[in-house]
Amino acid sequence: MRAFIAFLVGDFKNITRDAMLFGDILAPVALALFVKYAIFYFSEDLHAMYAFSIEQHFPFIMSFVILLPPFMLGVMAGLMILEEMDDHILSYIAVTPVSKSGYLLYRLIVPMLSSTILTIFIMMYTGLVDFTMDLLPAVLQAALLTPIIALFLAGFANNKVEGLAIGKAVGIIVVIPALTYFVKSNWLFLLGVFPTIWMSEAFIKSNEIALFSNFYVWIGFGVQGMYLYVLLKKFNRKST
Repeated sequence: MRAFIAFLVGDFKNITRDAMLFGDILAPVALALFVKYAIFYFSEDLHAMYAFSIEQHFPFIMSFVILLPPFMLGVMAGLMILEEMDDHILSYIAVTPVSKSGYLLYRLIVPMLSSTILTIFIMMYTGLVDFTMDLLPAVLQAALLTPIIALFLAGFANNKVEGLAIGKAVGIIVVIPALTYFVKSNWLFLLGVFPTIWMSEAFIKSNEIALFSNFYVWIGFGVQGMYLYVLLKKFNRKST
């Protein structure tokens, strides 16, 4: 426990010193402020000028918004892992009682829990949708994007600079779910290899389908489980 507290203190110092990491923390809060005020402001103008009601699209908008905190915190966690690998800190931790697996568990669980809290806060603060327990599985599914992104960066990037570049490129998976909302085609099932598709669909359908009948939730968890398994093996091979 003392080791994990030391990790938390060290992370706090690193985040406050690194503008990029600090920005990853502030970005979800800035997003909540933007969504709360901008969406409602423009919704009135759209309704008055074009008789267009954006309210019916609130679930879709929120299904996109809830992906951003897990993604941003996943990038942050991945960059921190890469930096500590560059500094050979992971090699030192591997021979301590904490062990590499304990370190990795901390590095993945803490950002994931943080993204869950931030996501629920954004949902409740913006008021676009009412947060209920029916939405919790979709929120937890979105939170699992955090360790997936972190392990992807840590497994495929060789340093922090490469990790940042890969993180920007991988960001496209956040906007891919928009295709399934605006484009109707039987070929879109091919996009199911992207975990964010299932997260977005699970969230949108949460108010329409009972939890145990919402196959988007269960398929999504299955897809995420496969990603985590493959990426963990990739990271373990790289770090040995």
